[in-house]
Amino acid sequence: MRPIVKLMASTAATVAATVNLLAPTAVLADTGHFAYSTDGGAQIAVGLLLAALFATLIAETFHKTLAAGAVVAVMLMVSAATPLHIMEFDTAVRAVDWNVIFLLGSMMAIVSVLIGTRVFDWLNARMVAWARGRSKLLANTVIVATAVLSAFADNVTTVLFMAPVVSKAARSLRMSVWALAMPMVMAANIGGTATLIGDPPNVIVGVAAGLPFMDFLYFLTVPVIFMIVALCAFSAFWYRKDLAGAHAEAEGEAETVELQDPKVLSWTLGVVGLTFLGFFTHSITHLPVGVVAFAGAVLTMAGRHIILRGPLGAKKAEHLFTHGFEHGIEWLTLGFFIFLFMAISSAEHTGLIAGAAAKLQDLVQAVSIGFGMGLQAKLLTAALLILVFSAVVSAVVDNIPYTIAAAAIVRVLAASFATEFTAAGLGGTDLQMTTNVLWWSLALGACLGGNGTLIGASANVTTVGLLEKDGHHMPFVSFLRFGVPVTIMTVGIAALYLTSYVYGGAIQTNLVGAMALLALGVAAVLRGMSRRMPKTAEEAADGAADGALSPPVGE
Repeated sequence: MRPIVKLMASTAATVAATVNLLAPTAVLADTGHFAYSTDGGAQIAVGLLLAALFATLIAETFHKTLAAGAVVAVMLMVSAATPLHIMEFDTAVRAVDWNVIFLLGSMMAIVSVLIGTRVFDWLNARMVAWARGRSKLLANTVIVATAVLSAFADNVTTVLFMAPVVSKAARSLRMSVWALAMPMVMAANIGGTATLIGDPPNVIVGVAAGLPFMDFLYFLTVPVIFMIVALCAFSAFWYRKDLAGAHAEAEGEAETVELQDPKVLSWTLGVVGLTFLGFFTHSITHLPVGVVAFAGAVLTMAGRHIILRGPLGAKKAEHLFTHGFEHGIEWLTLGFFIFLFMAISSAEHTGLIAGAAAKLQDLVQAVSIGFGMGLQAKLLTAALLILVFSAVVSAVVDNIPYTIAAAAIVRVLAASFATEFTAAGLGGTDLQMTTNVLWWSLALGACLGGNGTLIGASANVTTVGLLEKDGHHMPFVSFLRFGVPVTIMTVGIAALYLTSYVYGGAIQTNLVGAMALLALGVAAVLRGMSRRMPKTAEEAADGAADGALSPPVGE
C-alpha cells in the first residue's frame, strides 16, 4: 500500500502546486449543477494527471487498472478540495461508453465457452497436420490462421491458443520457435485491424465514429490482406536459415484433439452466426453492437447451462456458469476501460481535448499553406500525421488509453473538415465516407504500431511470457529488430492505401485492391500447380535411363 499512497500523495502535491501558481478563471462549462473549470490551470492539472497515468503504464509500476483508478480518485479529490473542478462523478460515469464495455465483455464470454469445447485446439491441430512438416508452408499457415482468428477474437486470446501449437511445431521441426512465434504475434496485431471487434482500438473507433461492422470489413480488409502477404514474404526472408534448416522428426505425428461437449459447440456456433448477422445488419436494424453481443452472450451461456444441466446436474452446471462468468471475462480489463473513459471525460469537459485538436489543426494548416496544398491534400496530411503519430505512440504506450484520447481529437477534426468540404462545395453523399479517412488512419496506426516493440501490445507480452516459461528467451532488442521493420512496412502500406483512398475514391480503391489480390491469388495457385505438374515424356525417359544405370540400393 505504501507505493500507492506515495504515488497519490506526490500527484496531489503536484496538482496543489499548479493550483497555487495558476488561479482559476471564471470560464466554466456547465454540466447540470456542476461547473467544469476550463481555464489553463484546470487543463494543466488534467494533463499532468494523464501524463502520470501514461508514464505509469509505460513503467508498469502498478497494474494498469489500479493506475487508472488512482488517477480518477485523485481527480475527484482535487475537484472536492480545490477551486479546480476537473471531474464530477455523475458526469464521469455517464461518459463511460457502455456500448464498448458490453461488446468486449460479451465477446469474452462467448470465446470462453468456445475455449471449453476445445474447438480452437482442434483447429490448430488440423492446421499443423495439414502442413506435414513443410516449414515454409507451416509458417504461412500460422500467419494466415492467426490473422483470421484474431479478426474475430481478441489478440491475447488468439496468441494463447496459437503459442502452444507454435511451440510444439517448432520442436517437431527442430527449429527456433521464434521463426514461427514472431510472425504469429505480428499477424495477430495485423489481423485484428480488419474488423470492428478484432482489436480494442477498433471498438473505440467504431463506437466513437458510429461506424458499423461492415464498414470495417469493407474498408480495412483489403489493406490488411496486403499486409499479411507482405508479412509472409518478409518472414520467409528474415528467417530463411531457420526455415531451410528445419527437419521433421521421424516419429512426429499429428496431435489428436477430441472436441468436448459437441452439443454446446453446435449451439454456440449457431449463436455466433446470429451475433455476426446482427453485426452485419447494423445499418438496417440500428441495434448497438454492444446490445447484439450481449444478447449473443446471454443466449450462449443460457444454452450451455440447459444442455449440460441433464448430464452434469443442476449444481455442476450452475458452477460451470459462475466459474466461466468470473474467469472467462477479463473484468480487470473492463475496469481499466471504465476508469479511462472517466479520466478522458475530464480532458474533454475542461477543454484540453479541444485545445489539442486545435493545435493539430493548426499544424495541418501550416503544412498545407507552406506547400500550397488543396483541401484533399490537407485532409491526407492530417490522416498521415494521425497514422504515423498513432503508430509511434502505440509502440511504447498501451494503445487503449491513447485511442480513447485520440478519438475525441479526431472527432473534432472530422467535423472541421466536413465543414470545410461543404463550404468549398465538395460536400455530397460521400462526404462522410471521405472524412472517415481520419478514423481509418487512427485505427490503422493504433493497431499496427503495437508490433514495434515488445511492450507495444498485450499479445506481444503474453506470447513472450508463455514461451519464456518453456525456456525460449526473447530480448527486447531482438524483438525490435524484427518488429520495427514489420511496423514500417505495414504503416507504409497503410499510407499508400490512405493516399489512394483520398485521391482515388474509397470504393474505387477497395475494388482495385480486391482485383489485385485476386490476381495475386490466381498467380499463386498457378505457380503451385506448375510445381506439381508431372514431368514431360522426355524428362521421364531421362529419369528412367538414369535409374536403370544406377546400382540398386544397398550395393
